[in-house]
Amino acid sequence: MAEGYWGKYWRRRVSRRRVLAGGAAVGAGAAALVAVGCGDDDDDDAAAPAATQAARATEAAEQAAEEATEAAQAAEAEATEAAQAAEAEATEAADPVQRGGTFQHQKSAQNTTLDPSVTVTDPTWTALTYNHLLGYSLVEEEAWGDAANGWEQPDATTLVFNLEDGLKFNPNAAGGRDLTSEDVAFSYSRFPSSLSDFGSEVNQLQWGWMGVDRGASFDTPDSQTLTINLAFPWASAIPSLGSSAMAIVNREAVEAAGGGLHDVPNAGAGAYMFENIDETGNTYVRNPNYRGHSTARGRFTDEVPYIDRWEDAIIVDQASREARLLAGDSDVLGSIDKIQAELFEGEQNVQVISGPANDHAIMELDAYKWAEHPLLREALSLSIDWEGYIEVVLDGEGIRGAPVGPAFSQVLPQDEIRQLQQFDPERARQLWAQGGGDDVFPDGFVTVIATFGTSTRHIEFIAQSIEENLGVPTLLEPADLATYVAIATAPPSEKIWHYFIAGENSLSTIPDYNALTHYVPNGYGAIFGGLYTFDHVLSAFYDDEIIAVTDEIGSELQGRYDLQGATVDPEERKEILQDMQRYIFTNFCCVLPLPVASVQYYAMGARLRNVPPVPDIANNASMGYRRAQNMWLDG
Repeated sequence: MAEGYWGKYWRRRVSRRRVLAGGAAVGAGAAALVAVGCGDDDDDDAAAPAATQAARATEAAEQAAEEATEAAQAAEAEATEAAQAAEAEATEAADPVQRGGTFQHQKSAQNTTLDPSVTVTDPTWTALTYNHLLGYSLVEEEAWGDAANGWEQPDATTLVFNLEDGLKFNPNAAGGRDLTSEDVAFSYSRFPSSLSDFGSEVNQLQWGWMGVDRGASFDTPDSQTLTINLAFPWASAIPSLGSSAMAIVNREAVEAAGGGLHDVPNAGAGAYMFENIDETGNTYVRNPNYRGHSTARGRFTDEVPYIDRWEDAIIVDQASREARLLAGDSDVLGSIDKIQAELFEGEQNVQVISGPANDHAIMELDAYKWAEHPLLREALSLSIDWEGYIEVVLDGEGIRGAPVGPAFSQVLPQDEIRQLQQFDPERARQLWAQGGGDDVFPDGFVTVIATFGTSTRHIEFIAQSIEENLGVPTLLEPADLATYVAIATAPPSEKIWHYFIAGENSLSTIPDYNALTHYVPNGYGAIFGGLYTFDHVLSAFYDDEIIAVTDEIGSELQGRYDLQGATVDPEERKEILQDMQRYIFTNFCCVLPLPVASVQYYAMGARLRNVPPVPDIANNASMGYRRAQNMWLDG
């Protein structure tokens, strides 16, 4: 399109030049005629024969006429070309989609469980085989109905949803019966028991506001209407409903399996259903009962998704996953860094999609080990070369991280973060000695390093920075996916690690989850970081002596968090969130924000069309590629 535009532009310039040249010639001929009649007798040029002057004028006029004709022909050709282009564009716009084909997906490990209320380790099967009330695009800042075709919020603690007509479960789920509002209420009521009975990884910030253990309730006056009576006001309720965990499940399937869906592959009403699941991967085919949506909205269509089938291969080795993408045998690799993006440039089977990132990364401290040692926490933070992390780990293309994601207006400015989070090795060693660090941690630190990750240099950089600037070594403990999750969520007083490098992007649509979830007890602060309070739903499982270690600081953080969540005025909420970030930066407990990339690069297969933009692309809640039913395959 650009080449055609510039071709037309230069053609117009040439045509214009010719017209101007012809006009100049006509003017010169007329001037010569005038000079003959009025010339000075002493002027030899003026005395030239009149016939010669007339011939020159005639020649100039003929040249002008010829160039004018050429200009007209060029204009006519240009108009014809423009009409043909417009016709082609209109034809393309009328039906640009190629329906069908198989999306070639890949991942590093098999699912740890198939219950969406329990696991957060693999978003693909939840996006394909289940539907949700809605999805929320961070790019568009707009919610799009999925199972819901409309909703309203009459007051701060009431949400009312109307469901699509004709929703049906897949044939393996209760014979493919109609999906009703009671199924949604049942699905959302499961979270407390999934946490207490199965150790759910889905943190409470996603569902606490509608937790039946906290006073929330559901009304289903008819099969198409659902009312959620919130346990407390929650400003982020609507965008949080796009989370993978908010999948609508089949009640009979849950009851038949004893209350969980750990090994039940088809219990939803989504666009696809499992065809096969084994150690090599998963395959998905269309749910024959799926009829699309009543209207096309967002990345949903008013018919079935354009792609027919998904194949999800387990490829453990990162180099092998990259090789499959380069060979055209895979349609997605995933998030890559700047250097990898440059290496992929010009590859026939690869497209790299980029845009402003909304990621975060954190250094989670085991609160049980660190909460009573404020000087040591500060020393640890001062020993990390934050700008060096940006240069080495993020290839110079990064910004300082914060407890609120960079895409949100509530995030603190970069200049203020640099003031709050400094690098000062000398001061770090002083505080370490003052706080008796060598006595508290005589054997140094332990952290976990994922064997399934694409890169470990961020973990290695942190460990090296601490050893060089604080004098404390770190043992890197390798772990596969299942072990990694188990180690991360071990009970307080039983964790083998002292700090844990992690990221969280399972719900990037709200400022109080995207990063802040790791900082508070009702988020990952407890089950991951060990930051419990006596009010926490799981505190009864642990001795009071353990909870007392973290209760004070945990209660302070949770109180600030709850206040912002119940504040609907945008400016008031922003002020509360920013004050909370300052509190976190100055107390160093029990999470240290790490720098994050300022640009996200995502590697996809070249044949994909209509791929969601960054930062929505990877995330289910943000209507990423797994839920984009208007994405299609070219050829």
